[in-house]
Amino acid sequence: MKTIKKLLSTLSLLLIFSMIAAADDLQVGGVMRNMIVYAPTSLPQNRPLVISMHGLNQDAAFQQSQTKWEQVADTAKFVVVFPNGINKQWNLSGTSDIDFILAIIDNMANRYGIDRNRVYLSGFSMGGMMTYYAATKIADKIAAFAPISGYLLGGPNTNSSRPIPIIHTHGTADDVVSYSGVSTCMNAWRTRNGCPATAQVTDPYPASNPNSIASKTYWGPGTNGVEVVLMTLEGKGHWVSIDPVNGIHTSLEIWKFCRKFALGGIVTALTLEENTTGFCSVDGTIDNNYPDYTGTGFSNTNNVVGAGVSWSVNIPVAGTYSMKWRYASTSSRPANLKVNGAVVASNLAFASTGTWTTWAETATTLISLTAGVKTIRIEATTASGLGNIDNITITGVSPTAVACGGSQNVMSVTNSNPISLNKQPDSMEKPHVLFVEYFTIGGEKVQSISNRPGLFIQRKHLSDGSIKSSKIYVKGN
Repeated sequence: MKTIKKLLSTLSLLLIFSMIAAADDLQVGGVMRNMIVYAPTSLPQNRPLVISMHGLNQDAAFQQSQTKWEQVADTAKFVVVFPNGINKQWNLSGTSDIDFILAIIDNMANRYGIDRNRVYLSGFSMGGMMTYYAATKIADKIAAFAPISGYLLGGPNTNSSRPIPIIHTHGTADDVVSYSGVSTCMNAWRTRNGCPATAQVTDPYPASNPNSIASKTYWGPGTNGVEVVLMTLEGKGHWVSIDPVNGIHTSLEIWKFCRKFALGGIVTALTLEENTTGFCSVDGTIDNNYPDYTGTGFSNTNNVVGAGVSWSVNIPVAGTYSMKWRYASTSSRPANLKVNGAVVASNLAFASTGTWTTWAETATTLISLTAGVKTIRIEATTASGLGNIDNITITGVSPTAVACGGSQNVMSVTNSNPISLNKQPDSMEKPHVLFVEYFTIGGEKVQSISNRPGLFIQRKHLSDGSIKSSKIYVKGN
């Protein structure tokens, strides 16, 4: 028994030490500064950075222990830095700690390739005050701000270079930095950010938990889509709440808020269907013979290696974008992902969903993209082709759908969605007809026009992704 206890004790110590992040030194302005850095394993390039600052007379290790950021970072894959203030405090009037923050960003960019457009700043107590101070100095470097139990005691200073997203968390029983000053601070930033005066209140928060002592007050959206949020913790004092049972996990709520924002735009999700701008081509047919698809159908590729589906999007800001596909398949049908013709991810998993009527989403794929128009394409790596592809969702800084090949023609059909006539050549070969569709002038799709007199619209889907439309008149017998 003693041997087992000793073994368990040793394993526990090894586990604790394996979870301790690295302590690092960084020279800033001739002064050696230090910090604790936490980076999850298998961290992709261009992931966000969270900087979390401690309170007065505290340090980075204490801030790390009370915020539990690792639990969030491991799942969402981003870097967290816990800096140490000189003499366990922050400079709220000069530039020494502002320079420290900027140096941290540069250091993390060099070491981990973090996304400079998604750097988020947070802090507790005096660290929260430093967060607000930094908002007036380096709003062009920080995408969103998340103070906890701290605000500038001399009154709110909202002299930021741009409207900024803010989520502030505070306990009503705080006897160090009084909750009574929070409303003045929030109202000042609400006004600065151009947010509506009327707030949306969720009490309790989350609404699904009647035992929660938390409430959420939301003002927004404001100028450029920014938001101001106050998370109130009823009866809580001067500490960070990590209590999802009776309240909230503060770091998780901060992440859920901040991840929506990036320098240069709002992080949004763009879903492209087969009947919308941005859909280019399918090496196969657009079908609708299985239920529960979205849009007007789904892409059914030919059963050959290399058969694929293509989309066109504009990426306004360079950075990491996530992609996922809604699909159905009765077998595993992996795919390569191409951007502008180059393979950027191989053998993405499209596992069997069981039946052709069971739709699922793939795992999220993270891709680093430069700014500009991109052709996104998935291609089958087996002779079975792809599964039925219902749509693609691209998430990042305001991606938008664009016409394929730089041009778009739209044929309007009554009682139907606009039909895009896009062209996106995939090869130098002469395009051939993949399939033909017929519509009445009223927009009703018909299976055949044989022995059916009248005027019809014929749509030929070609192998290069283009669609040729023409009118056909069928004479009666």
